[in-house]
Amino acid sequence: MRERTVRLLTRLVWALVAGCLAGALLGWAAAQFLHIPQVDQITAFTPASTTRILAADGTPVASFAIERRTVLRPEQIPNVLKLAIVATEDSDFYHHGGVDLTAILRAVLYSIKELKLGARGGASTLTQQLARNFFQLHEHSIKRKIKEALLAIDIEKRLSKDQILTLYANLIYLGHGAYGVEAASHLYFGKSASELSLAEAATLAGMIQNPERLWSPFRNPKGVLKRRNYVLDRMLSLGFITKTAHDQAAAQPLGVSQHRERIPTGAYFIEEIRQQLEERYGSDALYSAGLQVSTTMDAPLQAMAEKAVREGLVSLDMSLGFRKPENVVSEGLADTAEDYEAPSWRDRELEADGMAEAVVTSVSRRNAKLRIADRTANLTRAGIKWTGASSVSRILKVGDLVLVRLPDKMPEDETSEIEVQLLQNPSLEAALVAIDNRTGAVRAMVGGFDFHRSEFNRAIQAKRQCGSAFKPFVYLTAFQQGYTPADTLFDAPFLLPDAEGQLTYCPKNYYDKYYGITTLRRALEHSFNATAVKLQQLVGGDAVVDTARRFGITTPLRPYPALALGAFEVRLIDLVRAYAGFANLGEVPASLMMTEVKDRDGKVLQRSYPSVQRAMPPTVTYLILHVLEGVIKRGTGVAAAGVDADLAGKTGTTDDYTDAWFVGFSPRMTVGVWVGRDLKQPIGRRMTGARAALPIWMRFVKGYLGTLDDQTRHEKFSVPAGIVFSPVDYYTGLRAIPTCPLVVLESFLDGTEPTESCSNDLHGLADMPWPFQLPFYTPRPGEPMPTPEAIAVANSRIEADQKKGEENAGD
Repeated sequence: MRERTVRLLTRLVWALVAGCLAGALLGWAAAQFLHIPQVDQITAFTPASTTRILAADGTPVASFAIERRTVLRPEQIPNVLKLAIVATEDSDFYHHGGVDLTAILRAVLYSIKELKLGARGGASTLTQQLARNFFQLHEHSIKRKIKEALLAIDIEKRLSKDQILTLYANLIYLGHGAYGVEAASHLYFGKSASELSLAEAATLAGMIQNPERLWSPFRNPKGVLKRRNYVLDRMLSLGFITKTAHDQAAAQPLGVSQHRERIPTGAYFIEEIRQQLEERYGSDALYSAGLQVSTTMDAPLQAMAEKAVREGLVSLDMSLGFRKPENVVSEGLADTAEDYEAPSWRDRELEADGMAEAVVTSVSRRNAKLRIADRTANLTRAGIKWTGASSVSRILKVGDLVLVRLPDKMPEDETSEIEVQLLQNPSLEAALVAIDNRTGAVRAMVGGFDFHRSEFNRAIQAKRQCGSAFKPFVYLTAFQQGYTPADTLFDAPFLLPDAEGQLTYCPKNYYDKYYGITTLRRALEHSFNATAVKLQQLVGGDAVVDTARRFGITTPLRPYPALALGAFEVRLIDLVRAYAGFANLGEVPASLMMTEVKDRDGKVLQRSYPSVQRAMPPTVTYLILHVLEGVIKRGTGVAAAGVDADLAGKTGTTDDYTDAWFVGFSPRMTVGVWVGRDLKQPIGRRMTGARAALPIWMRFVKGYLGTLDDQTRHEKFSVPAGIVFSPVDYYTGLRAIPTCPLVVLESFLDGTEPTESCSNDLHGLADMPWPFQLPFYTPRPGEPMPTPEAIAVANSRIEADQKKGEENAGD
């Protein structure tokens, strides 16, 4: 008996060994001849996921991905969704070891019967589907089935059931660009997968096999509703849900609507972030690593900035007169007006009193019919009144692409026609940057009228002459060297050497007028060109370049006389940062757009902190700040004097009105606006910084101030120790007396305030034309003064300008 037992055990051991060897040999042969991939890849695999861009308050504003996917952990996928998937795709999932032998045999017999290998699909367990999708096994054959089965068995050995189901849920494609259950939940239901109801979970599970066509809720909602109820029936029959839960879910409507991610605001800002991420982390990480990027964008301010730029440019362009619109058919953009799809229609929803692009589909004398995406619109003669045209057909034709104003109240019925008014797509461009003074955080950035029209970011990439907006660097340099805002120079024609060393350069003021004896405050507030160039000659061009560099101007500068008038190109973001340094009393903040970058697991890859650099002493910098306040109170920026806040800033205009600027600040925020054309051509007649850029600046700043509480809104600029104030005559800079026509409370470094008082005789002298003042003025050492040659050059230039009907820019 004992010997029989030993022999039996020996045979069993040998059978086991033989079985193991046969299995190993079969596995080795299968791997060699079937080319089965290594399952180790799946255990270390992390699905490609979406990089998300967050605004300063944590609100998602954009994403970047090759496959729109958010990877979930097992505990983040609700049980109701897991059970719905199992009920639909593999009811024995929790009981098999990776394959269903009965189902496979049935599929093979059917294929043989039909004499076509792979003719019948199905029979694949959920684990086999995972293997197929992961290893890209999509050929229809028995060979593929064998591979799937072997891989599935191996996967089951290495991963738990929950891990397999989680990986499956993260990998599956659920139609219309959604990869994984989280992306699909947001697309179809506008919520996270963790928030799905039973009916919604059943809907997603039912879509898995054919989500793009047969089971697409957008293309076949009735079929998807039936499919959802089939999934609910399966869950009930398997005991996954109760009869009550089943009946309640089955009674619900489908409830699917498209929740496409739009970029409603911040396209230029987001593109700059994208470029920085790609440069630092590479394209693969940007589009597949699931980065979470926190930015400094204030989404409401960004929306205000874009609206200010768009509304301001449209208004400005319309003031220049009607211009024939682009025609999409003539330009070859579409075969017919009905075929055209404007890029802006994809990202922008129609808002009451907003703007939208429309294409003309028919036109008559009385009106034109337009199409805005899938909506129709009507434009009557009343809507084109500003053009001066007597009939609609006189200015528009079929295929014209126009910009229109939407009504204050949009029709609730989406099939109803929208009554619109004609606007004009501007040929002008603009840029706006808003920076937090204390941190350097860029709160809003607009790089142009429309990102779809041009992705070129004029806030960062463009280098343009800034005109008189550069003058504060000249005056600040003078204040550093001991000048005061009450000091005087003689504003009159004078000659300087040109590029060839000849005395031919004669700085000329706006309106071709000179003002004689003038204080530095008055000269900067009203942007006198001659005084600015003269002051730079006195303090030294190299010193002015050094000041600009310390305040963050990065573009090439040369110490030529025209530097004082902004003849060298700068970037808007650099100039805004420099003015933030004025607001900070000499501390220049580094511009900051990203605060933190995390990987998909929450590990911090990058964290940025605010940093500032001392460029000038607080007392000296306060002098320029105080003068720039006067620009808004009395000078070229006086249009903004009615804004109820402490503000300071400077206009800028270049020759021939090719560039218009306004850069200004409150105690907390600095905002800069540039307006011009991409090709260096005139904006329009007399389009100064005050006329073209300041209205956009004011529109945004008013909106920004409206977001602040009353105390913050009325915050005052801080005055550093060492500054004293003294009442002085605005025109002479001397201590004020009761008969002075205009008195300002001037700021001085302690001990530099004037001791001499003004007089009525000096008032009379100040009222005289500059030639009559000349005998009574004592020049400063080295101060260029008028000569007969300078007067002759100035007069000839004035005569030439008068013939052209133009004044010299330079406000």
